[in-house]
Amino acid sequence: MMGRRRFLTRVIPTTFWTGIVVRSLSRNAGAKTVENKSYKVFTTTEAETLAAWCATIVYGAEKAGVARFVDQNLAGDQAASLLLLRYLNASEMAGFYRSGISGIETECQHRFGLPFAQATADQRMEMVKAAVASKMQVWTDPDPNFFYFISRSDAVDVVYGTQEGFADLNIPYLAHIPPPKPW
Repeated sequence: MMGRRRFLTRVIPTTFWTGIVVRSLSRNAGAKTVENKSYKVFTTTEAETLAAWCATIVYGAEKAGVARFVDQNLAGDQAASLLLLRYLNASEMAGFYRSGISGIETECQHRFGLPFAQATADQRMEMVKAAVASKMQVWTDPDPNFFYFISRSDAVDVVYGTQEGFADLNIPYLAHIPPPKPW
């Protein structure tokens, strides 16, 4: 007889990873593209860089509108922000993201001589791996590894933390009170 705890520790990871595999196999199936190109905090170039960075980390983040998600949360009341950075007592959240995006661009120019959004998938992945391993050559502030951690959280929130994301993972969305907007 399998106990409840043992059952849950086996079923939850299996369900999660099965959903990710199914989602990756059905790439772009019914994907919703966020087309708003006007930003309140970011320039279009900054938004493109952040979207490309997050899409390298989490498949579908760019199409799900990660740049708009971050931009809207930075433009609004910090106390109501949905960004992980809010919970880490960051005083200047917009400055953090701008510095991180600038670091991505500086590093990509240094390594490959082109903007991050124009880099190949392999070049982008090389940059992400370098950030995770804290092996950036010129990007130092904010800490690339920490920026990766924060931006990964944003990307996961946008792709998997919505009603559509739960549906893609085949997990029932059991919100007590449904949200008024996707994020």
